Amino acid sequence: MRKYNNNIFMAFICFLLLWMLFGYNPQITSSANEHAFLENKLENYIVKHEENIAGLATIMVVDDKITYKMKGYSNIEKEVPVNENTVFEWASVSKVLIWISVLQLVEAGKLDLETNIEIYLPNDFHYPKNFEEPITMYDLMHHSAGFDDSYTDLMIHQTTKKTSLREVLESADIKQVFSPGDVVAYSNYGSGLAAYIVEEVSGIDYREYVRKNIFEPLHMTKTAIDPHQDDNKWVKEQRKKVHGYSNALRLIQSNNFSIPMFPAGSVMGTAGDMQKLLQALLAEDGAPLFKNNRTITQLFEPTLFYPKTNIPRIANGLFYLPSKSPGVFGHGGNSKAFSSSFYVDRINRMGVLVLTNMKDESTFTHGIPELVFGKYEHVESDLHLENSSQWKGIYEPARLPRHGFSKLYGLFLRSHTKQQGSDAIRINDLYYSQLEPGIYKTDDDFSMYSVDVYSENPQNKKILSSTYSDLLYIPSYKHFLEWAIIILGLLAFMFSVIYVIVTLCKRIWSKKNLQIFHFTQHLLNILMFTNVLWIVYKTLSMVSYSFLKPFLTLNLIYVVIVLVISGFLIIKLKRNRLVNYNKRISVMTIMSAGILCINILYWEIYY
Repeated sequence: MRKYNNNIFMAFICFLLLWMLFGYNPQITSSANEHAFLENKLENYIVKHEENIAGLATIMVVDDKITYKMKGYSNIEKEVPVNENTVFEWASVSKVLIWISVLQLVEAGKLDLETNIEIYLPNDFHYPKNFEEPITMYDLMHHSAGFDDSYTDLMIHQTTKKTSLREVLESADIKQVFSPGDVVAYSNYGSGLAAYIVEEVSGIDYREYVRKNIFEPLHMTKTAIDPHQDDNKWVKEQRKKVHGYSNALRLIQSNNFSIPMFPAGSVMGTAGDMQKLLQALLAEDGAPLFKNNRTITQLFEPTLFYPKTNIPRIANGLFYLPSKSPGVFGHGGNSKAFSSSFYVDRINRMGVLVLTNMKDESTFTHGIPELVFGKYEHVESDLHLENSSQWKGIYEPARLPRHGFSKLYGLFLRSHTKQQGSDAIRINDLYYSQLEPGIYKTDDDFSMYSVDVYSENPQNKKILSSTYSDLLYIPSYKHFLEWAIIILGLLAFMFSVIYVIVTLCKRIWSKKNLQIFHFTQHLLNILMFTNVLWIVYKTLSMVSYSFLKPFLTLNLIYVVIVLVISGFLIIKLKRNRLVNYNKRISVMTIMSAGILCINILYWEIYY
């Protein structure tokens, strides 16, 4: 009996040893525990913020373990829940496909990232080029080609008009305002230009290239890239069932827009389809997107660092997400009614995607990646902290229209940097502590905006480098002078309104004759100001630039008429043909019209 027991014991010991040698894997156990821990955190986070959800689909991958969470409604009014067939707009996450396409062509030996892009473009192709320095694909990937921005033709109401990518690029209201490599200014135009190079090098339409080389190998049958979804009828029908909402969960009317620069933001599809792309980018060999595992490794290797630091900023078009890992790269996106985020950490084999039918949403698109990857932890340095007073001042994003009437928008995006203590700063409402000279971090916002790096620039003096765009220093005199022009313009308009009302009242009550030139000028001032408001309203309504041209032309006609009327009034003043009251009114009329003309010409509110 004892011998029998000994045999059982020995068999058990052998089984235990074999299991420890071949069956037990502490790494897998640890991974499973981490996945369960993160899944629980994700569920609790969603429950905590569920009152802020319109519709949400998020997928988390840890090693090969997948968590899929859906919450809320694709149509709140009809209580249609988000499900596996709900399509979401990717918005700027669409750019991930551009950079994958570029790396595929690099792998095939058809494209070089450091070569002047002009060798890949047709000789008769017209694009903004105002500096001698060549633009490379790296410049396009880093958003440092020097292009300014435009808020017209970014998104427009669905139309039946079909335009090629070349036509869109050549008609874009874009200028090159910085020398290549000097400034990072997020650029839809630069990304679209990179997609056009993919077209030229591959010899096929960009949409067709993506379908053949990305969608088909990954079996992404529920994703469209065409701005009208004509490449996927199923997606087109599903899109009609989805509504977009504000952060206050209010329905956004007419939220179905097309994006002329379609490679930069027109992709839409299901979360399940997007998951296939996420898992492909986490695959060790990069298959089936790439033939060589060196290429997938290259895609996620940092190619741009913050100035004078070892903090990564961009890896071949993919933005670094400040987190515990130095290897989290991806992209976020916002459209008229959708928000998204897509991040991959190949070092720790983790990835996350978030899709919502909400405009400018951040609780989930920023909060979930921060939860999954952890907050940024800076490596301590023995460097002495700098006096932060040197960064005081007014800054504006480099990503702005630098010409045309929409450059006025930049005036409202400026931030004020103030010293806080001796070595910290405050930017608007955010407090930034100094980690080491030139590197500041805030805990008042999501990880995506946690790190700012400040540096001197030979051409642009002080620069604050944030995730998607540098912030450029604006001299105080320029800032206040530009606001003075705006305020004087408003006062001139109010004076015209008062003059017209008082004059009409006098005409009705006392039958006094109108001073025809005074009255005409002030009436024109009111009409011009109303025209400007109409232009602003239609611009915010996402109409095309061509639609605005007639209204912009009217402002130029207004300036010509002002010169004629003001010239006539000046002649009358010199000849002393006016009584004192009329002299004062004439001077005020000329001044008010002149101030409004200065606004039109300075802010380029004309065509």
